[in-house]
Amino acid sequence: MGQIIRKTNAKGDFVGWYARWYEGGIRKTKATKATSAAEARRILAEIEARIGRGKLGVPEQPEQLTADEILRRYVDEADATTRDRERWARRIRYETQPLMPLLRRILTSDDAKRIVRHLSSTHKPNTAAKKLATLKAAFRWAVRHGLASLNPFEGTKPPRVDDAVEYLSVAEIKALIAAADARNDMRGSMLPIAVRLGVYAGLRCGEVFGLRWRDIDFDRGVLTVRQSYRGAPTKSGKHRTVPIAEDLAAALRLWRDRCPQTDAGVVCPVLGLDGRWIPAQSRPCLKHTYRLAGLAIPKAPWHVLRHSFASQYLMRGGSLIALQTMLGHASLKMTAVYSHLSSEHLQAEIHRLKF
Repeated sequence: MGQIIRKTNAKGDFVGWYARWYEGGIRKTKATKATSAAEARRILAEIEARIGRGKLGVPEQPEQLTADEILRRYVDEADATTRDRERWARRIRYETQPLMPLLRRILTSDDAKRIVRHLSSTHKPNTAAKKLATLKAAFRWAVRHGLASLNPFEGTKPPRVDDAVEYLSVAEIKALIAAADARNDMRGSMLPIAVRLGVYAGLRCGEVFGLRWRDIDFDRGVLTVRQSYRGAPTKSGKHRTVPIAEDLAAALRLWRDRCPQTDAGVVCPVLGLDGRWIPAQSRPCLKHTYRLAGLAIPKAPWHVLRHSFASQYLMRGGSLIALQTMLGHASLKMTAVYSHLSSEHLQAEIHRLKF
């Protein structure tokens, strides 16, 4: 008969729930990573049942779990290769939360294909591919641990990523900023600074509206990107520091004096339905501003600002490695997609060739 042990360290602080049992005459102990004694006893019961089935020669039968239960177990029990496991778990929960209504069942291969089609139709290719990779990893872990007999996502392919990077020219950036400055309605009053944070600092839309005044250090001339909407982690799950361009610093100082105050202290609050200024919960519409500027509306009106920052920075001789740091990319390969050059830029560069 096994037992559950409440383990503490030398100071008496709680470490975790451990399961102890005998198998083949050998005493074994395992950290359960359970959050309660009841959950630890359930894990011990599963271990003892597995041992009992082995003695009787009964083949292992994976328990039938719904996909959302598999995800929960994956987040709670998987050995993630990361220094900050809690941040990893928060990212997984954030990525999969919109999919939960589709996952509350035992998935077949056909179900998995429907979910992939849903991701392709509702998300950008890179985002859809990232969510699909998370689902595949969770089910691979479940199969290894006998919680699923197969991975329904095995063999499914993520949507194709369009390699063409859409970005604005210098003239188009100036026109868009001028159109944002010309907005005289209350709801659009934060757009001038929001657009500038995109084209001068390369912030994603969620990072723009998650930025707080305490994240900006005017003395050092840097801002720290810490979060997205509703305090969610950034896409990489890591903080990053971005230098503030002179024009952006000047605009931020002017905006600080008239920025509507919120409890969260965000730089770009939005006007709620009740007339109060609040942190944005999702991306505000930017299409009207593009129309005012006389520009075609891009596929991703907000994200094209980040593309424009990266593209224009490199076309002015900026370092690819420095850009990787500013964008918060995990690898240089991700940043290299911005190393395209406009035909006008190439034509100007060829004149450098003199003998």
